[in-house]
Amino acid sequence: MKLLLTLIFLLSASFARTLTYKVKAPLFGTVGKIVVNYSNSGSSYDITASMKTYGFAKRLSGNRTEHYRAYGRIVGGKYHAKAFIQDAAYKNKKKHLEYIFNYSTKTITKVRHNLKNGKVTTDYRKPLNYWTYNDLFSIYHNIVHDLRGKRAGWYKVKVAGLEKHGGTLMIKIPSPAKQKEEAEDMGVKNVWIFHIITNKAIMKSKNGEIIFAVGDDGIAKAVRVLDIPFVSHLDGVLVR
Repeated sequence: MKLLLTLIFLLSASFARTLTYKVKAPLFGTVGKIVVNYSNSGSSYDITASMKTYGFAKRLSGNRTEHYRAYGRIVGGKYHAKAFIQDAAYKNKKKHLEYIFNYSTKTITKVRHNLKNGKVTTDYRKPLNYWTYNDLFSIYHNIVHDLRGKRAGWYKVKVAGLEKHGGTLMIKIPSPAKQKEEAEDMGVKNVWIFHIITNKAIMKSKNGEIIFAVGDDGIAKAVRVLDIPFVSHLDGVLVR
């Protein structure tokens, strides 16, 4: 389920809103829930999200829960991150990951603190070797802001959280015909489709490829993680 809830955010009008997504797997039905809370003042944003698993997913993941927070400034209609925080707990493990953005020095500090059976297994604080104002949450908004309406093809941006690949996130915009086909398969209409390739093992998927189906209001109506072993894919579907 890790990162399935990554990047499900709105365009930049002032608002406070809660969005709920059901996570579904073919043959198994609902296997989890994601709740995203937004606060946007027009000059700053603050996003929190939480994930729970049900049924076989709960058993396989060791009753995994995840909590995220991202906040920052809005500059020229784009999200500029100040911090991105992830906390995960499963089985006998707890993991804390944080990225802190310093705009005066153009540096990003990565903080990692992991526990197993209450004992510290990982504890470090180090700078990334590249600069970007994108984190794994704010990038969704910035993709929609920058690429909606662009022609089909490949695009790339730098993101904190993909250090193994130099921070590069690949984005694919399918042809209009392919977008229509994928939207129908995901059970949504009147959406714009784009893919991201994270090269992370999201639920053991091969390339960490995720499809986003975005409505006219900028909200992701559905999200699909591809190439999941045994179940083919996982869908996050907006329910309210």
